[in-house]
Formats: sequence, C-alpha cells, structure tokens
Amino acid sequence: MGKTLDSVALGRTNLPPEKVPWDAIKTLLSQCIYGGKIDNNFDQRLLSSFIDKLFSPKSFEGDFTLVASLGEGLGKKISMPDSIRREEFVAFSEHLEADRQTPSWLGLPNNAEKVLLTTHGSDMCAKLMKVELLEDDDELVTLSPDDDEKRVVDGRPDWMRTLHTSVKTWLDLVPKTVGAMKRTIENIKDPLFRFFEREVNLGGRLLGDVRRDLADVLQVCVGEKKPTNPNHHRNMMADLAKGMIPESWRRYTVPSGITVIQWITDFSQRIKQLQAVVQVAQGGAKELKNLQVWLGGLFIAEAYITATRQFVAQAYSWSLEELHLDVNVTDGKSGSLDACSFCVTGLKLQGAVCKQNKLQLSSTISTDLPLTLLRWVRLDSIEGGKDVKVTLPVYLNATRAQLLFTLDLATEGQGSGKDHSFYERGVAFVTSDLG
Repeated sequence: MGKTLDSVALGRTNLPPEKVPWDAIKTLLSQCIYGGKIDNNFDQRLLSSFIDKLFSPKSFEGDFTLVASLGEGLGKKISMPDSIRREEFVAFSEHLEADRQTPSWLGLPNNAEKVLLTTHGSDMCAKLMKVELLEDDDELVTLSPDDDEKRVVDGRPDWMRTLHTSVKTWLDLVPKTVGAMKRTIENIKDPLFRFFEREVNLGGRLLGDVRRDLADVLQVCVGEKKPTNPNHHRNMMADLAKGMIPESWRRYTVPSGITVIQWITDFSQRIKQLQAVVQVAQGGAKELKNLQVWLGGLFIAEAYITATRQFVAQAYSWSLEELHLDVNVTDGKSGSLDACSFCVTGLKLQGAVCKQNKLQLSSTISTDLPLTLLRWVRLDSIEGGKDVKVTLPVYLNATRAQLLFTLDLATEGQGSGKDHSFYERGVAFVTSDLG
C-alpha cells in the first residue's frame, strides 16, 4: 500500500484527498489483505461496505463521522480526530473508553448482543446434554427386563419410566401416515408435482422409521419386547433419554443443538404440511401452484424455488436464465395469484422491518413476515426505478449456515450509497424458527 501511495505522490510529503488512489487502496484491503481470507460472498460484501464508507476523500474532513450513533446515554457520535500525525491517531484510539464500545460501532443495533448471548447459551446447553452421564447408564448396556438390579417400585429404573412417558407423548404428536401422491402421465410433467412427490416420499419413509423406533422403545420400556437390534435400540434409547436426536433420524438439515422434543414438534408440523399437499394434489397437479407453502418446513427448501422457476419457464416457454425472482411482502392477504407468483409463509426478517414492501432499519432483532409472494419475472421486463434495492440472503434457519437463495428488496428513506447500513446490520431472511 505504501508503494502505491509513493507512486502517486512522486516525492511529495502529502496528497490532496482527491489524488489519493482510493480504488487501489480499497482493492488491496478488500481483496488481498483481508478479503483473501473470506470465502462467503455476504461476508465479503460486509467488508466492502466498511471499506467503502471509511476510505474516501471525506475521511480527510475534521468532522468525518466514524460512528454515527452510540446509543442512549453514550454520546451522539465518534468523529475523526483533527490530526495529521500517526502518533496522534494512535493516542486517539487508545483513549477511546472500552466500556463505551457497543455493537453500534459496527453498525449493529445495541441489543444485538442478546442474540450472541442466546446463541452461546443454547450451545452450552447442547454441549451439557451431550456429556451428561445417566445415573443408570449401566442398565442401558443390557436393556434386560429380567435384571433385578437398581429396580424401583414398579420394576423399572427411573430413566426408563421417564423415557416411557416421553415416548408415549411423542407418538401422540407424530401423525400416523402421510398419504401418497397419485402419479399420472400428465402430472409427472409438472415440476411442482415432481418436487412435492419427492418431499412426500422422503417424509413418508422417515415417518415410518420414527414411529417404528418409538413403538419399539415403548415396548422395550414396558418389558413386552427384547431389542431385536441391540446396538440400534441401545443407541436409540440412550439418545432419547438424554434428549438428543438419534442419528438415524437426521435425514434433513436442522441446527446441531436442538433437542429431540423440538425436533419431534418441528417434524410433526412438516408432516402435517405434506398431508395438506397430498389432499390438494387430489384435485389435480395444477392445484399445487396455489398452495401457501411453509418454506422452512420443506425437507429441501431450495428445490422448491427451483421447481417454481421451472414451472414458470415451462408455462411460458421461457429460458431459466432470463428469469429473476421478485418479492412482495403483503399485508397478510394473498388476493388473486397470477401464473408467475407463489405464496410462502413463515419467513422472518432479522435486523430490519418491512413496511409497504420496503426495508427500514430497526432495533428489533427479528420480525415475523406476513404472507410473502415470490414471483418470477423476465429480466427484460424489469424497469429501473428510483428506489435503492439491497440484495438480502435467505437462510434456512437462524444459524445462517445454509444459504437458500437471495432476494432484492427496496429500502425506505435511504439514498444512493446508503445500502451499506443494511449490509452492516447483516439484514437477512430466515425460513425456520429452529436455531
């Protein structure tokens, strides 16, 4: 970076702000020095937002704002010191009060730390659950109802009685069947039918295994059955007794720290959605298009978006490459859908709020969105407007580990160049409560 400045300065000890090679400096910082360690496009965008805001001719001004708002009771802002020597800038940074450093320094709302603390708490509970040793763990090795050691009043150890009660509750929560999609020569041509058929088949197989495993555990707990697969049943009962999800049930993505009761509740809701799909499909494959789909409740959510794109392309004989996904956050009423629109529910917006289909910065950590319409439009039909739009990621859940797709949304009260405020906040959509 020093060589870059020297090549422009040509021996001069200082440069006018407009003569500084800002583009070269930004490229070095965003692509080489820091950017070389980033492998996520949205992390790269965040870094670029900070660099674009801080490294500009305006940073030479004495009142250049480094932090716009520190929060209530913490002062109004932090400005660039009116200095020219390196030692003076070092002294300025060293005298910043450590106890005044808040998330707002990074463009985040000051309550953002609650999210971090909540995540740490959940992770700690999950780790404690994994290392917890059952008091009667030696009985899990044999699972023999004839063993008279460590018996309680009704002839069973405490953990087995507790597990028996839990399993009975879980069996009542989990639906008994899903049903089946009726395949015909016509409906198999429909991308949405093919997608939902895969979802129903996947859900049906997993539901059958879950109910069979729970029924086996229930019979073992009351002594009506001996384990036919000792390793499988032993591991199954050990996991369930500790509130952990059995490995054989992990056939779709969920956060690693959720408990088995959270998983059972979530899985049951997914199956109920598939039951509704099967019911609607009886009226014909075309009826599937108008479903209000809980996106986070699909086993392969991103495949649904692909299927909707294929549906529109097939209906109008358009190529997939010329289609762009538009979004409209409604007031909760879908109205009449056109042939290119699809309803999704259960979306949450983190770091901002959406009013009249426009983003606004907010200190609210997360808000539930009403009915959301996703619409595929041709790129050549998109009209340029005055609204500034930001591209937001849509993640599977709050862990933000799995990116599904992106959506462009207009902003409210933000002029050109102000979109970095939304990027700094990490504004994003999530499709599921899990995490």
